Amino acid sequence: MIVPNHVADAAQRVRSQAGAIAQAQIAFLSDLIRLKTYTGEEGPAVARTLAEFHALGFGQIRTDAIGDALAQVGEGRFHLLYDGHLDENEIADERDWPHPPLEPTLAGGKLYGLGASDCKGGVATIVYGAHLAARLGLTGDCTITVQGSTLEEDAEGFAMRHLLTREDFPRPDAVLLAEATDLTLAQGQRGRCEIKARVPGVAAHASTPHLGENAILKARPVLDALEAMTPHLPIDPVFGQDTQVVTMINSPRTPNAVPAWCEITVDRRLGSGQTAASVVEAIRQALRHTDATVELPIQPVRSWTGVDLSGPAFFPGWLLPEGDPLMVAGKLTCLALWGAAPPVTAWKFSTNGTYSAGVAGIPTLGYGPQEAQFAHTPLDQIDLGKMLKATMFYALFPLAYSHVIRDIRY
Repeated sequence: MIVPNHVADAAQRVRSQAGAIAQAQIAFLSDLIRLKTYTGEEGPAVARTLAEFHALGFGQIRTDAIGDALAQVGEGRFHLLYDGHLDENEIADERDWPHPPLEPTLAGGKLYGLGASDCKGGVATIVYGAHLAARLGLTGDCTITVQGSTLEEDAEGFAMRHLLTREDFPRPDAVLLAEATDLTLAQGQRGRCEIKARVPGVAAHASTPHLGENAILKARPVLDALEAMTPHLPIDPVFGQDTQVVTMINSPRTPNAVPAWCEITVDRRLGSGQTAASVVEAIRQALRHTDATVELPIQPVRSWTGVDLSGPAFFPGWLLPEGDPLMVAGKLTCLALWGAAPPVTAWKFSTNGTYSAGVAGIPTLGYGPQEAQFAHTPLDQIDLGKMLKATMFYALFPLAYSHVIRDIRY
């Protein structure tokens, strides 16, 4: 791949100017880390992000009905959506953390704190990447919407669905996700599906169990049948074999009664191309000799602004082809900045791309400075050198994408 002269020149400008925004970017991320913003409680982080948009001179600054933070730079005909989410995983036990999770701590060139790697570090990256693109006049033929999204941890894709189905929001030509990739290009992700298997019983007083039918005991063959499925699950050429695991078992909260029902929750991770119907039917077939009923549940989801977004607990996988213009532009951006294209990887976990790519079919690519190994752990952190490199990527990308699209179309 040959780097065009105008892209190479722009890359040099990005490299020379990126350092000027580093301290402000770190201060912004530090402010986000100080805010405890679990899923459905993102309001303070949204407000702080909107304030940063104003300070940096973004246009079209707004929130939507569910409270995502949105702003724009550029006025081109190609529409790019940069997404990073503002909610974070909940703290299990603060005593496990080497640094207080809500006190940003700088040590050894890394910033520690809750959400640094998932995904507030990504939000700081795209906000300042888009700002640098506008500041240096590198938006090319693109209009870039930056989204500080909500609800991702518990319901990935639900906020993205709300945004992309709005009549007043133009369909993006491409979506970039600032999730953890450790500066590689993530071309896709496994899907996720939650299944409920419910076993009926007959209630009776615990003092006379012979008068009832214990649903928990009836669940034993159901558990065995679910476990027996695992060696025979589908195999995807990129993502490998599906995984399936029982994650919860529930029954009536009456310790002095024979349980009238038992509900088993199954977490299934799957390759691209599978549907909710195919997954549910496969489990139904596996349990056909038991009394269990199988269903795809409706996941209750409510935004911090009070909007009900509940929907089926199915999150499809997706894969961006190697030759897609979005992937080509990602490689060109890195080649121009650092002389080499990065490895192409795929996420094991699920992201907002489950809707943008998996449902809406919009080309979607992941690129972020964070390392997945630190997400949802007491070592939550981001390497500040990598964050600055990723910011440079997002600053140059619109110009590289404009070149690739023009070259293909004309």
